[in-house]
Amino acid sequence: MQIFDNLRLTPYHLFFLFVSLLYSFNVKAKDLPSPVNKVPIYSQQLVIEEWTAGLDEPWGLSFISDGVALVTEKKGNLLVITRDSKKKVIGVPSVTNKGQGGLLDVALDPNYSLNGWVYLSFSDMDKNNPEKSMTKIVRGKLSYSSKSITWENEEVLFQANPKDYMNTGFHFGSRIAFDNNDHLYFGIGDRGVMDMAQSINVPNGKIHRIKTDGSIPEGNPFVNTFNVYPSIFTYGNRNPQGIIVHPDSNVIWQTEHGPKGGDELNVIKSGLNYGWPKISYGINYNGSVLTEFVDLPGMEQPESYWTPSIAVSSLDVYVGKMFPEWNGHLLVSALADQSVRVVSVSDENYLSEIVLIKDLGRVRDVTSGPDGAIYALLPTKMIRISR
Repeated sequence: MQIFDNLRLTPYHLFFLFVSLLYSFNVKAKDLPSPVNKVPIYSQQLVIEEWTAGLDEPWGLSFISDGVALVTEKKGNLLVITRDSKKKVIGVPSVTNKGQGGLLDVALDPNYSLNGWVYLSFSDMDKNNPEKSMTKIVRGKLSYSSKSITWENEEVLFQANPKDYMNTGFHFGSRIAFDNNDHLYFGIGDRGVMDMAQSINVPNGKIHRIKTDGSIPEGNPFVNTFNVYPSIFTYGNRNPQGIIVHPDSNVIWQTEHGPKGGDELNVIKSGLNYGWPKISYGINYNGSVLTEFVDLPGMEQPESYWTPSIAVSSLDVYVGKMFPEWNGHLLVSALADQSVRVVSVSDENYLSEIVLIKDLGRVRDVTSGPDGAIYALLPTKMIRISR
């Protein structure tokens, strides 16, 4: 053991060496993904035009029909927007506009044309302790009159236990997505308390799955586990701000804010642990080591990751005739990188990506519109991207 003394190998280092060797010789182990850091810029000519100006920190975007969209503003407004007008919806839930919290995502029911349901995510205040908040999911309907648009018939679909509300202003997650089986998916970030992402006794640091009416699907992985949120679908998620169910493959894709480095593109599967903060491709914001591990047994790898971080903010699948070569591709928006990216995937595999637009401002949300153009939310406006 003299050689170990000279090398100063502690039992901890020996364990880490053993795990590393085990993975090196295990041919069945999945190859670790490579970082995405150099991406080509789309070279063909685009028309980029201002579709609506005068917005105040818009966060979520969903089209009702061609030329009519719902947009949330973080401070608490839900707007019905056309190219020439903005109308504020009366009676939406009050929100805690603190830090990264506020009125966040908006989504339409897959059967919106038949049932009229609109879904919202937001940071909800604890009535007994206004300093505390947690992500909440509701749905309601829009009632139109000649003078106003009103939010009505509200139903609460998810609300955490009051004891789990937190006084941090970080990582609310909040994107909403649907599959074809009446399931609604949404994320809640770790709220800035990293280790909570590994506990299934709290709602934060998770992807949740509920029915569109708020009931719990029988097939959820922890539905029969004592003292656990039965809505939890996955755990170990830092701050998921993009989630979409691919309409062709039904694969659930998710984008997740990493720390300094290591924003992730994940395939989400029931009951799995995505590793935060035990494994990460990033470091702390002050430059110190966050974790020595990028891979551990029982923890999932991303399909790809961005280093340096681009600050991924939303995710959609392009569907349309304007850019037919991109049908089925992912649309990824980024804050720090100020970009929209088009990502090619096949089933559960990442293939490649291009940068569509860059340096026009922080991009909070991106989607393909009914007309086939691509629409994006910048800090004060909504833009339209076309051929």
